[in-house]
Amino acid sequence: MLAPLLVGAATLAGRRWDDRLAGLVSAFPAIVGPVLLITAHRHGAPFTAAAANGALLGLVALSGFALVYARAPGRWGWRGSLALAWAAAAALGLLVAAIGAGSPGGLVAATLSLAAAHRALPAARRVNVGIAVGRWDLPLRMTLTALLVAFLAAAAGWLGPRAGGILAALPALASVLAVFTHRHGGNAALVALLRGMLAGMAGFVSFCAVISLLVVPAGVSAAFLAATLAALLAQALAVYAQAGPTRRWRPRRWGASRGPRPRAA
Repeated sequence: MLAPLLVGAATLAGRRWDDRLAGLVSAFPAIVGPVLLITAHRHGAPFTAAAANGALLGLVALSGFALVYARAPGRWGWRGSLALAWAAAAALGLLVAAIGAGSPGGLVAATLSLAAAHRALPAARRVNVGIAVGRWDLPLRMTLTALLVAFLAAAAGWLGPRAGGILAALPALASVLAVFTHRHGGNAALVALLRGMLAGMAGFVSFCAVISLLVVPAGVSAAFLAATLAALLAQALAVYAQAGPTRRWRPRRWGASRGPRPRAA
């Protein structure tokens, strides 16, 4: 239930304030957290530590997804951009799965790839106009996310700890939000979403790093409590840093949302 609620919260934040804030909210580890917790109860602490490190490695694939989707030729539309971005994510996921890395290596790979992708994204500009969407938009986003989380939780046990962790970090939630944002808001809204998402991954990285380090020596309950607190702190700092010089988010002008839906460039 947490992951669909996170998508709902991110969607509503984007509609009310800014797509960058939607990206920041969506980066909270509400998918990988439940997946790792289910993994811990089914397979034990050592398996979970390896899966958490695999999730950190999987952020390399997420970084590639965000960068390729944002840089895809505009004439391809959301379908072509999504296909190209998923191809890049799959290739990077296979690469990091084949290479592998210990706990410090996963943390380093995640940090460097996220920072490089964020720096290489196109410049974002504020889109201060609320976009009119259909009544089924939000329920559809949440339903798709719930199905993806259920599949990822099952696949983590089938594929082993490293591959399962990498799969848990693949851009499932990012795909749902990116496609809907691209369709309804165009390229400017998409870039703002992805920039916020990559910046907000500090919470994801903190969560998985703490799990990989503490779940074996400290136990499941203590490790997940510490990881959740670390993620909340990192996420709060990311939101504060991204709020801009005024340190506040300006609401959208809803009165300007009655025009035709902008076409994706």
